[in-house]
Amino acid sequence: MDPDAGLPRPLTQLVGREAELRAATRLLTGRILTLVGTAGSGKTRLALAVAGAAPGPVRFADLTTMDPAAGAPGFLLDAFGVTRRADLDDTDTLLAELGDEPLLLVLDNCEHVAEPVAVLVARLLTGKPLVRLLVTSRQALHVAGETVLAVEPLDDGTALRLFETRTFERTGRPLPAAHRPAAAAICAALDGLPLAIELAAARAALLSVPEVHRLVADRFRVLADAKATGPEHHRTLRAALDWSYHLLSPDKQALLRQLAVFQGGWDAGAVAALPAHRPGLTAALAERSLLHDGGTRGRMLQTVAAYAAARLAEAPAEEAAARDAHAAHYLGLAERAAEGIRGPSQRDWLRTLTLEQDNLRAAMAWLSGRPGPGDLRLATALAPFQHFIGGYQLGRQWLAGALARRPDAPPAVRAAAASAAATLAMLSCDYPAAANLAHQALAGASGLARGPLLTLLGSVERERARYTRSASVLTEAIQVYREAGDAWGEGRATQLAGATAWLSGDLDGAAVLLAAALAAFRDLADAESAASSLTHLGAVAHFRGDQARARRHLVEALDRFTELSFPEGIGWAQDLLARVDLAEDRIPAALERLRAAVSIHRRVGDRWRTASVLEAFAEARRRGGDPTHAAALLGAADAIRAEIGAPTPACELPARRACEEALQAALPEPTYSRALRFGARTPLDDLLPLSSATSPVPASL
Repeated sequence: MDPDAGLPRPLTQLVGREAELRAATRLLTGRILTLVGTAGSGKTRLALAVAGAAPGPVRFADLTTMDPAAGAPGFLLDAFGVTRRADLDDTDTLLAELGDEPLLLVLDNCEHVAEPVAVLVARLLTGKPLVRLLVTSRQALHVAGETVLAVEPLDDGTALRLFETRTFERTGRPLPAAHRPAAAAICAALDGLPLAIELAAARAALLSVPEVHRLVADRFRVLADAKATGPEHHRTLRAALDWSYHLLSPDKQALLRQLAVFQGGWDAGAVAALPAHRPGLTAALAERSLLHDGGTRGRMLQTVAAYAAARLAEAPAEEAAARDAHAAHYLGLAERAAEGIRGPSQRDWLRTLTLEQDNLRAAMAWLSGRPGPGDLRLATALAPFQHFIGGYQLGRQWLAGALARRPDAPPAVRAAAASAAATLAMLSCDYPAAANLAHQALAGASGLARGPLLTLLGSVERERARYTRSASVLTEAIQVYREAGDAWGEGRATQLAGATAWLSGDLDGAAVLLAAALAAFRDLADAESAASSLTHLGAVAHFRGDQARARRHLVEALDRFTELSFPEGIGWAQDLLARVDLAEDRIPAALERLRAAVSIHRRVGDRWRTASVLEAFAEARRRGGDPTHAAALLGAADAIRAEIGAPTPACELPARRACEEALQAALPEPTYSRALRFGARTPLDDLLPLSSATSPVPASL
């Protein structure tokens, strides 16, 4: 027979596998190369391209229909149309059939018969030194001399090129430019899997690309091609994954299903919490190309995860148990983080919580519908993290919803939640809500529990410019913490008392308090709190006129905040550095820093600091020769201050008044007043130009 007569001839060109084709061709100089990858990754198509370009004779066998209980040699004899010999067993008959000349033997779809194929391959490698083998499988054969090449999903650009190529082949028309974003979204949603993209392109020949994008959420129903040839698991996405799933033992199937509860990956501890977890199972699933197990973190492709979720939904009791276990694990993680985030492990906890945000959201969604106060505890535990990342509004929403759902939660749990909600309300500049929540919680609090609430109320009074009241409440908080032996709480209350002092104009008193806070937080190894103390000390130095000292403190603080990815700190350090630049008449540098600061403050929802930045921005624009724009910025700041009920801080009032006087001298009164009104009613996005070369204020104002 013709040695390569059985090699299928692809009907389409191979797209996007140039690097893999070169790598496979190079690696095939060895005796056996196994192409491994998840369902739909294009192993067969790549193998055909490699075999088609290989020199010498080729034989191809698709093992899809091979019975695992049957012998591999006999199956290959039947596939090659070779008559059995009575004088030889099937293995020797196959060896005789293959001859003694150089030959490439391609064995496709071996995952379900890996063990008998491995036995045969070992015999071929020893008995036929001129035979090379190219194998496709979802797992390696683990035979001596085997080289494994992973066939990964396509990257975004290559996946889009494949989609465009296949739609053009089916329709004869190039993809419209307006449809490229939808096509890119399809490819991303399908993880760059060539089979899925090919099937989506087939749909796009009948429907519009945006319509396919809308339908791809139901990928297993939509992505099928009844006209395609070849095995069923090459024609539908669901069948491709069914094929892999049914090859698993029941314990592996159960773990695969339950892994669907994770969002954004998992670590070993999280997997161990699942009911189906057993040692070694995740490694076994990774070996079968159903998930990626990177050692410290595992993940599934979206398509595999969607399949696993659909399987899990078929067993409601199992799903509930898995989601309960997932939520309990992440609740415990969040509560440990809340304890550890203020100290030496701060960076580690921030990194962990940032990595697990999707899982934490999933846990919150699940706990919200379950009995017990789990959602209230989770929202409370995550409040410090929401502060760190600037997620004030999301944190408030979670707390408000959980408080409304859990009126009968234990009083201590509700009090802690109310305190956390008050803190996030204050950070959002919703001072009435913050004060109300804090006073409610304070009514039932005693001992150390009063400390955070007093600290919060002192901060609310400070931002409302009620400095005497703020100092009194914060002094009381310091005493509460001191009596309880809480060094961190005492340091934070002292730091905030220092902030109250410098904002009120008491720079000497502020310096003493802030130096004590800085020393405390350095002893406690709390990087964020130490950097915040440096920021306040930088402000003290600036308002004392010592710009060199101010810059040193603020640059150091900015470096620490940047390492922690702490937006609130980054924004305020940039704000104060801009004021140092203004004091040194570095107008372009000040403008650049002010733009960065206002962008961050607006993103996290800090309107109090936004208003202060706008006032500094006005002075920079005035000095830059645009008094009308400067007046409009003052109007915008006034509108924010009226909205939140917080006047210009006392220490900033002299600069504000000097700016006003200079603008009134530079502009006719009607123009100045109209500019103020224009700024008060104009959206900030329209009021803040990207460069100092243009003004957003109409010339006719």
